[in-house]
Formats: sequence, C-alpha cells, structure tokens
Amino acid sequence: MRRVKGILFLSLTILLIGFSVQAGNNVIFEMEDPIGDEYGPGSYLYPKSEQFEPYQGLFDLTYFKVEEEADNYNFYFKFVELTNPWHAKYGFSHQLIQVYIDNDEGGRTDTFKPGANVQFEERHPWNKLIKITGWSLEIFDHRADIEADGRVEEGDITVLDDNQTIKVTIPQQKLGDLEKAHYYVLVGALDGFGYDNYRQVQEEPTGWQFGGGTDTDLNPNVLDILVPEGMEQKEILGSYDLENQELATIRAVGPEVSLQLKFIIIFGFVALLVLSLVGAAIKFILTKIAKQNE
Repeated sequence: MRRVKGILFLSLTILLIGFSVQAGNNVIFEMEDPIGDEYGPGSYLYPKSEQFEPYQGLFDLTYFKVEEEADNYNFYFKFVELTNPWHAKYGFSHQLIQVYIDNDEGGRTDTFKPGANVQFEERHPWNKLIKITGWSLEIFDHRADIEADGRVEEGDITVLDDNQTIKVTIPQQKLGDLEKAHYYVLVGALDGFGYDNYRQVQEEPTGWQFGGGTDTDLNPNVLDILVPEGMEQKEILGSYDLENQELATIRAVGPEVSLQLKFIIIFGFVALLVLSLVGAAIKFILTKIAKQNE
C-alpha cells in the first residue's frame, strides 16, 4: 500500500508541476487563423490598382499572439504578405489593424468611430482599443471622446526579419491586466481619407476600392478577423441584415485551456483513476488472503 500511495503522490506532483509550467509561460494568448480568408464575408475583391499587388495575402492574418515581457505587452500579427509601396515609417503600408479588448467591467459594443461597419457581442463589451498602421500607434479607452488624441509615444512597432510579422510593444499600464482578456482583432485596408481610416468595400471594385459589397454602410469594411473555434468568418461577417439595417456582430476570442494543459489534466485524472483501482484491487486481494490464513 505504501508503494501505491507513493505512486499517487508522484502523479499529483507531476500534475501540479504541469500547472506551474503553464502558469509560468509568458504567452498570454495566441491563435492561428486560416490562410486565404481575406475576403470578408466571402465575396470581397481586391482593388485594381498596381499598388495592391500581388492582389492577395496583404490582409490575410495567419497568427496572433499576446505576450508579457517585463513591464510591456508584445502583440504579434503575422500576414501572408507585407509590402511598403508608400514608404511608411514602420515598414508596411496597407494594413489597418484594430484590436478591441475586453479586460474590465463595463464597456461598449459599438466601434469607437464609424468605419469598420461592425458591432460586438453583448457578453464581451470592449474597454480598450489599439489602432495600428504603418505610420501610427494609438490607444483609446471606451469612455474617451471621439476626438481624443490616442497616440502612444512609449510604444514601438517593428516588422520582424521574416517580413511577415508586425510586432507591437505597449507599456502594460496603458492597457491594464490582460490575463483573462478577450479580443476582437479586425484587419482592414488603410485609407487616410476613409472613416476611421478604413478603405470602403463597395459593390464593384475600382482602382482604389474593394468590391463584393453592397454599396451601403452595412456591409463590413473588415477583410479578416479572428474567429472562435467552431464558427466561420463568412458566417460572422456575413451576419449583417440589409432589410433590418443591422450590422454584423463580431465574436470575441480569448484564453481557453491549451492542448498541453488539457493533456496534463487528462493524464493526471486517468493516472489517479487507474492507480486507485489498482490500490483497491490489491487491498481486496490482501484482505482475502488474510482471511484465508486465519
């Protein structure tokens, strides 16, 4: 029985170590996104200008990560393609990235400014907005005035050596605790003259505008998003309703139990169950032998 108890203790120790390793990881959240889905609700077409060559991949987000480093948060956005035809100071010209974050009580379910033509789900109202372009980094609180200056001088934006990944570094004090945060990650095409700098999507593509929309203010001007497991981007961005004048509702993504942690938990419980059954069987056999020897 001592051996069985020892094995049970060892199993519990392994399980606790697994939790400790997971807790010590500086990655707060990460998520992959399918390649080839930069088409909004499934119908969007690139503008015809040569400025948008190679006409694919520029808005195709494939990976998103948030990590904690010292007193900063690092955000990573990996795209199929990054180009800089307009010589933006941070090394990319076309991408407009907005990250709406739910990490506190209260918040809003509409966008900070009109432009994206989307709204957010009631259970995850946003508190902070990060807006990233090749020229600027801005952060807004949900209570801020629409004319507020959100420029962040302490942060940094760089394109990594793979020439696909944008890394954004922001002081933690600017955002607050992100340990249990949920995110709406929106990717649009930058237009310096567009509402909230979104390039519009209309019915027919032109030299500078996307096609595949409806020529209304209801179809999203968002080209790619992160989608919760089990849902489809086409379904979410295509949920706007022209008849009832309703915008598409974006779903938040956030921390879930990782596969590594799931494996540790399952292994621990299975090990405990098996060892408990073995211990009970040994005890039964020993008790029976003892009775026979009486």
